Amino acid sequence: MPEEAIIEEECPPCGSGAPMWMTTFSDMATLLMALFAMLIAFTEMQKKESMMAMEGDGRKDRGVQNEIESDKAPSNSGSDSGSGKSDTDQGFEVVVEALAKEIEEGSVKVLINNERIVVQVDSATASSADASRVQQDQLEIYLKVAQAQENINVAVKVEQESDGVIADSEVWEAMFSAQYRDIRENLSEAIDNNSVEVIREGDKIIVRLASKGSFKSGAAELQPGFGLVLNEVGAAIDDVEGMITIEGHTDNVPVGFSMRFRTNWDLSAARSGAVADYLLGEYTFNSGLMVTGLASTRPLMTNNTAEGRARNRRIEIVVDGSY
Repeated sequence: MPEEAIIEEECPPCGSGAPMWMTTFSDMATLLMALFAMLIAFTEMQKKESMMAMEGDGRKDRGVQNEIESDKAPSNSGSDSGSGKSDTDQGFEVVVEALAKEIEEGSVKVLINNERIVVQVDSATASSADASRVQQDQLEIYLKVAQAQENINVAVKVEQESDGVIADSEVWEAMFSAQYRDIRENLSEAIDNNSVEVIREGDKIIVRLASKGSFKSGAAELQPGFGLVLNEVGAAIDDVEGMITIEGHTDNVPVGFSMRFRTNWDLSAARSGAVADYLLGEYTFNSGLMVTGLASTRPLMTNNTAEGRARNRRIEIVVDGSY
């Protein structure tokens, strides 16, 4: 019997290339890399847009105050080289008219130096007169210059004639103090009725509106009588210099069942927005207007009493003169 042939089974050929799971992993890594690249690109675009907004003329539209800059050259943005001189001459006439009384008394000199308006305040009489009275007179001069600056296109340099000290900070203080006094005077009746408070904290004027009669509990719709108070406030701050911010504040009691507001953050922001909508319907606020909701983060009194919680529920309209 012949020897049986032994049949050997051949080994199947080995597959070439990476296993299937590697293909899926590669696809996922590629997609993640593309995602991160897009996120970086969006971030860079936002940075550029933000820088362009800060560098452009849009700052004025957002409420930048017209300051008297002693080192600022006269306006000469047109192609006509004589326009700068014309602006200086017109500005000179406005400043002279504003300071006519002081010029006649000899306490002020107004001149043009290198196409720049210079107001020289004579402080030599301070030693022979009441110092506080002299300071008050000088602040009134600075205020008149600041008011004249609003109507001209060139910067004004104010200096003490005796020592050449630039008085820009005193001009700003005089102007901002005058704004504070004007707002208090225009709202004197509301202040007496305890429906409005007007205080000053540094370079900020705060108009604080009491919560009574403003909003229903847990709601952001203005009560009918609250509009009368807002009309008085709007008229008092319509022409102020400085960024205006409307702040909404609440107590620390959580919002009850509401289909609209989940937290006090939502409620405070909605209330400040409602006040802004009302005021913008009547007034322009060329200095700029912002809205913010601060919930219970800045209480005036403790939230452990009903009186404290009522005090903390409020709207504050802040005029920031640092802008």
